[in-house]
Amino acid sequence: MALESKGITSPFTIGTSVITGGLFPLLGSFFAYNTGAVSSFGELYWTGIGLTSLGGFLAHYLLSHTIHDLYHYHLEERATLSKRTLKALLAITVVVLLGFAVYLTLEAGWPVMVFALIGALACMYAEGLLHSEYQMAIGAMFLVIGAFYVQVGYHHHGSDAFSAIDGVIWLRLLLLSLFAFFSQYGWLLFYRLDDYGWSPRVRNKSILLAKIGLPFLILALAWPG
Repeated sequence: MALESKGITSPFTIGTSVITGGLFPLLGSFFAYNTGAVSSFGELYWTGIGLTSLGGFLAHYLLSHTIHDLYHYHLEERATLSKRTLKALLAITVVVLLGFAVYLTLEAGWPVMVFALIGALACMYAEGLLHSEYQMAIGAMFLVIGAFYVQVGYHHHGSDAFSAIDGVIWLRLLLLSLFAFFSQYGWLLFYRLDDYGWSPRVRNKSILLAKIGLPFLILALAWPG
């Protein structure tokens, strides 16, 4: 299958979903240790790390692309599955993701469910539905925030985490999530260049947006204290 193919069965789609959906939650989880919100590496909530990473991948891959392919089924040629299979995968994914969200909410507090719902809604990226690059960028942002909160919520008894964690740490988390937003926004804009007629203006905008994320990453990681 050609690397440039779009659709749920494209190796390119699978690979990028692993990178964005699976690794952004890892970034948020390990950032909890990096900032001192979780005191030692061994105290990280490993079940939470696994579920947020798997859930992020499922959201960015199956939740997003089943909907996307269903709406684009007769609009363009895509590397995809039958409509019946896509609908079945969508239903199964929703049930699995809801199960993850409920379990982690019980473990780490109600904000987890809020972050999960925002992230899931942002992944509903399809023609005729919400349809803009910044949507999935918001989804990436909340993968980082949600995964971080699972860690601190688990150790600080849910909603008490907001007061238990220093305000500087929340600020650093915001900076990290902005890195996720801009890098994902720029990347998706570049990915959809064909939809914009290969516009040089859109190409340059996408590169600029992706690079804007780097100062936020540097600040988040280098902030003293």
